[in-house]
Amino acid sequence: MTIDSMKKTKFPTRTYSDWQQAAEKAIKGKPFEETLKTPTIEDVTLEPLYTKDMLDQLGDYVPAQVAAIQHGKHQPSWLVSQEVMADSAQEYLSLMKDDILRGNETVVYTGFHKFDWTNEQLIELAEMIVQYPIYFKLTGDDQNILRVFDFVAPEHLPQVQGVIFSEETVKAPDNVRTQLVDTVPIHHAGGTAVHELGVALSILSERMEDADFSNTAKNTWIRFAIDTQFFQEIAKLRAFRVLWQAFSSAYGQEAPTIPIFTETSVRSYSKLDPYVNLLRAGNSTFAAVLGGTDAHTVHPHDFLTAPDPSSRRIARNVQLVIKEEAHVSHVIDPAAGSYFIETLTKEYVEAAWNYFLEIEEAGGYSEVIKSGWLTDDIQAKWIEREKNVATRKQSLIGTNIYANPQEPVKDAKIDDGHLEYMTAKRLATPFENLRAQSKVTTLKSAIVLVEPLKKIKAQIDFVSGFLAVGGIEPLISTYLATAEEINQFLADENIDYAVLCGSKEAVAAIIPQLKADACIDLAGKYPKEQLSEWAEFGIRDTLYSGKHMTAKLEKILALGKEAL
Repeated sequence: MTIDSMKKTKFPTRTYSDWQQAAEKAIKGKPFEETLKTPTIEDVTLEPLYTKDMLDQLGDYVPAQVAAIQHGKHQPSWLVSQEVMADSAQEYLSLMKDDILRGNETVVYTGFHKFDWTNEQLIELAEMIVQYPIYFKLTGDDQNILRVFDFVAPEHLPQVQGVIFSEETVKAPDNVRTQLVDTVPIHHAGGTAVHELGVALSILSERMEDADFSNTAKNTWIRFAIDTQFFQEIAKLRAFRVLWQAFSSAYGQEAPTIPIFTETSVRSYSKLDPYVNLLRAGNSTFAAVLGGTDAHTVHPHDFLTAPDPSSRRIARNVQLVIKEEAHVSHVIDPAAGSYFIETLTKEYVEAAWNYFLEIEEAGGYSEVIKSGWLTDDIQAKWIEREKNVATRKQSLIGTNIYANPQEPVKDAKIDDGHLEYMTAKRLATPFENLRAQSKVTTLKSAIVLVEPLKKIKAQIDFVSGFLAVGGIEPLISTYLATAEEINQFLADENIDYAVLCGSKEAVAAIIPQLKADACIDLAGKYPKEQLSEWAEFGIRDTLYSGKHMTAKLEKILALGKEAL
């Protein structure tokens, strides 16, 4: 084939209807809507395929949406804003300077470790904050660092830029923003993207009530935690900029820029197989970048236990690799024009605006917090999230799937310097508790092969993986063809708990002759009526895909004895 003939090649045009017919054929008669359309936790339905026609149906909305997003972010890049942990002011200065040389772009200070600053140290810090933006997180009794502004020459004060997170009102140079709209507590409580966006607007509404809009907006910044739902998190940040423009329009104002500061969420972080947290951090960070963050913090993969200099360096490098390799720092809105993300952004805008109006009708942010209305609404969604993880509808690699029961689990807690994260709800917590319980429990368990290994390998692997999540390592029997062989095996090995693996026909033939003291479950789904009939032979329950893992594993571990 010549180049000319290649250029003249035409490919057939396919419609969404053509694709749907092919998809229905591939899923072999299963319901198209239920099988291929995915509902999110925010009750937004994700389509299996997005097309240009779908985007065109939105008319002029998409260009206006893109314009609002790009107007809200004046520069394409973002600030690498990694924390530095130190035990003294002098150590902090030394580490911060070294971090900046290695790619950090912000002077980040978390004031949970109170330092006694000398004038000489503050002069040294003042030289840094004139050159680099600041991100100060202060507690009520740690305001001493703010004296640094006294050591900045008056003509250099306009060069000091950044944000301050403080529980109390603070005085700072004009280009340092001190009024935070913080959605991270909503995220830590289990809130969805719609909760976060709706609450952000409600907080802004209260703040603007008796204030000058322009001056207040100029002093405002917002903080989001970014989870691992990649496309939803991109859409969340983009939706905020659209919502902010709509909010400003309601006040008859042009939307000024509000910087968005983001950080990796600890919601999906786990103490189990913590190196997987690196993947979660990379996923979240890339979503934040594509969504248009202005500054981002990556929590180290061992953030939940004891971060060390190595893990902090790796966390910083997550951002640097994205900057250098993906080239997204050269584009203001990399996600613009994506059929999927543009549609999802619009859906989040509409859902969040409606939720904002609900909050306002209920009395506003302060009132819904006081009454418990918001807490109850968020808790309902958190229960749904926990169920999704417990039934493996959502995967936590190394935690609720592909777990390693031999892995040592650190007992260390988040350090006192990160108080706001100590109470954050995490999806891995029930599984960490199970693993801890398994370490202090002696349970003799077994997987019993009612048929030859090669016939039931997939079943055995499923059961092994299910039990591994609870730190249980079962003994796997050889093929035991008769009930007498199974009874003898369970007695000889002093088994407390066993799972029979085999076809339903083979299992049904053996059960009536079972006589064992062990608690016995079956692999696979069986009718309740049949299980009731088999209860007299020691059959208790079944293990199958979609089973609530944490509840079941708690019952299994309860069969064991307390380890000495």
